[in-house]
Amino acid sequence: MKLSKRSQSLTQSAIRSASSRCNQIGGINLGQGICDVPIDNAVKEAAYHAIQDNHNLYSDYAGVEQLREAIAHKLQNFNAINVKDAREIMVGHGATGAYVSAAMVLFNPGDEVILFEPFYGYHKNILALQGVDVHPVSIDLETFEIDWQGLEQAITNNTRAIVICTPCNPSGKVFTQEELTRIGGLAKQHDLWIITDEMYEYITYPGHEHFSIASLEEFAPRTITLSGMSKTYNMTGWRLGYAHGPVAVIEKMGLLQDLLYVCPATPLQHAAVAAFQLPESYYENMRAEYSEKRDIVLNAMEDLNLTATAPQGAYYIMADVTSLGYKNDVDAVQGILEGAKVACVPGSAFYANPTENKQWMRICYSVDKEKVAQAMDNMKKCLKKS
Repeated sequence: MKLSKRSQSLTQSAIRSASSRCNQIGGINLGQGICDVPIDNAVKEAAYHAIQDNHNLYSDYAGVEQLREAIAHKLQNFNAINVKDAREIMVGHGATGAYVSAAMVLFNPGDEVILFEPFYGYHKNILALQGVDVHPVSIDLETFEIDWQGLEQAITNNTRAIVICTPCNPSGKVFTQEELTRIGGLAKQHDLWIITDEMYEYITYPGHEHFSIASLEEFAPRTITLSGMSKTYNMTGWRLGYAHGPVAVIEKMGLLQDLLYVCPATPLQHAAVAAFQLPESYYENMRAEYSEKRDIVLNAMEDLNLTATAPQGAYYIMADVTSLGYKNDVDAVQGILEGAKVACVPGSAFYANPTENKQWMRICYSVDKEKVAQAMDNMKKCLKKS
């Protein structure tokens, strides 16, 4: 039996592969952003009451109205995005579902889209699945500088959009207002869409602040802003995300989502409203905890003499594995997994040409602090011994 052409190239992602093997050997998973920190009790109670109150039917294809109102309030107050109409917002089946909907609404096979590299693999692979060509533009992992000349050269007559991830998975870069203004100017000059994934927007470190490009009125009409509840509220398995953008685009995205998923889980949408009502102290405590875990990993990298630039946001660190003596990043990650029982991800998974980028591994510190500390101890014992 023949399979479709688009499915034949599909393989399990490096992130999922690391998680599967880690589970098999009972290791500590620093590969996938699984966020095993408990959900806030107020949100748990809201989920219980939503089920007890029989919120069990399909929601509107664009999401539960009360949740969309909460998202609109958050976008205006945290992101400084001027939401003029509730129809500018849709609740997605995760931010990934919203990204799929945006990509299918905006692009045709043969179109070109620019990604900043290293990039989140799903951003590239979802585009590739529908025949969109990806043009990578590099970010220096030691300085977080953008290759501006490369960005301008990557724009062709077939380019339709620039995808941004800020704070960035996997690099930890936080795009500044000045950088986003410059990117927006190029998008406006060449009539391009901007898709910005801001999933880690609340996770930034001292000296760095999140900025949303859609808060700049001149770029808002060409920007689709994506975010979600998974990382900020530790509910990755709830699969709730959202998108904001021009009404005409969001409406089409909602209709497409209706065809693909119908709607996200209705009781969980009702419960998610409580997440947006958490006090500011929740976010302050979260940032402080991630800062502690970031320092645990950075100190371990320094102890192992591995080059790793401190992330400005999110909860990932890219570390240079060259000095460990392995053949490449895949072997290094495999050796650490089997020897230290700690799962990381080969850095080459985040590049368009993996064969030329075999020196990095990504470490994710989204699990609780004790596990992060134990994982670093395991790695130091394993790698110093070898």
